[in-house]
Amino acid sequence: MLVGLNVTRALTCKYNAQLSAGRVQTPTLAMVVQRENEIKNFVSKDYWTIEAGVNGFSLHWRDKKGQTRIFDRARADETVSRIKGQVGKVVDVVKEARNEPPPLAYDLTELQREANRRYGYSAKKTLSIMQKLYEIYKLVTYPRTDSRYITEDIVPTLAERLRSIAVGPYSALVAALMKNKLNITRRFVDNSKVSDHHAIIPTEQNVNLSLLDKDERNVYDLIVKRFIAVLSRPFEYEQTTIKVEVAGEIFVAKGKIVKSQGWKAVYGGQAEEDHEDEEERDQVLPDVKKGAVLKLNSIKVVNRKTKPPARYTEATLLSAMEHPGKFIDDKALREVMDNGSGLGTPATRADIIEKLFDSFYMERNGKEIIPTSKGIQLINLVPEDLKSPKLTAKWEQQLSKISKGEVDERIFISEMKKYASKLVSDVIASTASYKHENITREKCPECGKFLLDVKGKKGRMLICQDRECGYRRGVSQISNARCPECHKKMEIRGEDENKTFYCVCGYREKLEAFKKRKQEQVSSREVRNFLKQQDEDIPINTALADALKKLKI
Repeated sequence: MLVGLNVTRALTCKYNAQLSAGRVQTPTLAMVVQRENEIKNFVSKDYWTIEAGVNGFSLHWRDKKGQTRIFDRARADETVSRIKGQVGKVVDVVKEARNEPPPLAYDLTELQREANRRYGYSAKKTLSIMQKLYEIYKLVTYPRTDSRYITEDIVPTLAERLRSIAVGPYSALVAALMKNKLNITRRFVDNSKVSDHHAIIPTEQNVNLSLLDKDERNVYDLIVKRFIAVLSRPFEYEQTTIKVEVAGEIFVAKGKIVKSQGWKAVYGGQAEEDHEDEEERDQVLPDVKKGAVLKLNSIKVVNRKTKPPARYTEATLLSAMEHPGKFIDDKALREVMDNGSGLGTPATRADIIEKLFDSFYMERNGKEIIPTSKGIQLINLVPEDLKSPKLTAKWEQQLSKISKGEVDERIFISEMKKYASKLVSDVIASTASYKHENITREKCPECGKFLLDVKGKKGRMLICQDRECGYRRGVSQISNARCPECHKKMEIRGEDENKTFYCVCGYREKLEAFKKRKQEQVSSREVRNFLKQQDEDIPINTALADALKKLKI
């Protein structure tokens, strides 16, 4: 707070613009800007792989180091021409029995990552949904946790929690799970890995799924399935690797035979995160013996290109904030960050990311996060120390020493004040300049300066570049109304009765026509209220209630 508040005031006053910086938000933004620079500077290279077809399966070429990529087309062509018409000999067949343990339970950060990957939910939206499931519906445990384990005192309640979720699509999964003894291991129960709050799991509260809206149902579904998966058996399979030699070159094929679906049965036989290598996928392999001779039916060179690093999504940005050690060169400080909570805490990361969007430092493009011109310029304006997680690591290190009595806390606070003063002096002495690149030719009606066109989370706005003026006007707004043709959210433009809905697919609809169409439809809220009313009208334990009425005491 001491550093962020003072540097923010220095930046804002010096450049007469709404600029802010902080120990956590600035390194987070710097990660996004750095990734964007890596993408812009990336030069794609062609490479080639060699694939051979044998009856029923495919083989992939590898060099002596195990690499599959060839960056010399002439070499790839020469290898193929030398192999064509040759037969291959199976030099090795390895069969390994393997098992994949269940995933860990959710903490808040992992849940936010998964909700973003699957449904595109922002970290803040996921936390908001979780608060409702926790506070209003009482269906899940405390959400703001950084632990993925439970304590031993929770174990006796697990069966009751399973019975409470045994409804609808989960009833068969729970029934199958409770036929046998629950798979309770230290991957789930570990007192030493729970500090303030244990992992997110369902409560013993009975659930009525019809009361949940779509978003609440989606997040609840993630939690319930993960809970069932954690208590399930490992995924067991046999991994087969066939190595074939053709004219001195090595080709490899991999296959997998599933022995027991285990926890993957919860997800229909698929893992939550199956990222197959596009160059070498598992396949069904025949029973091939070592020494067998194989005829190559086909052999070809496949051209591919190297890809730039992917832009951050909220899921991957949360991961980078949780484990920012790779951005620190100093080994000791890197270990401090890896062993600590990272940048921010599970409870604050969503607000930090949302603040960067609200301040127009970065924007969403689908799931991807792209830094704005304002965000890129800010990273060039702030002092170098604030761009790295190293500052947080140093403070974590000092706080750890204070807790052990090795450092006087008054000395630490004094050094913090001196450091904040130095950063402010660095901002004042900087010769860098700030330029609004989203400036329009429309003048502010209050001060006459040109307005800025900014893209907020709710739509486009025109705001005055002079922070003291503060004028802002909405241009368009992203509504919750769905396009009747493509079902995407529509944008509202215009004012009063001239408001019109616009969709990216080209569909347009006047506000008056939209209202008329909606009046003819029954809303999902009305359906939920109707179902809730039906449930309330059904008498509970009627026979018992009637018997108690007749009982005279």
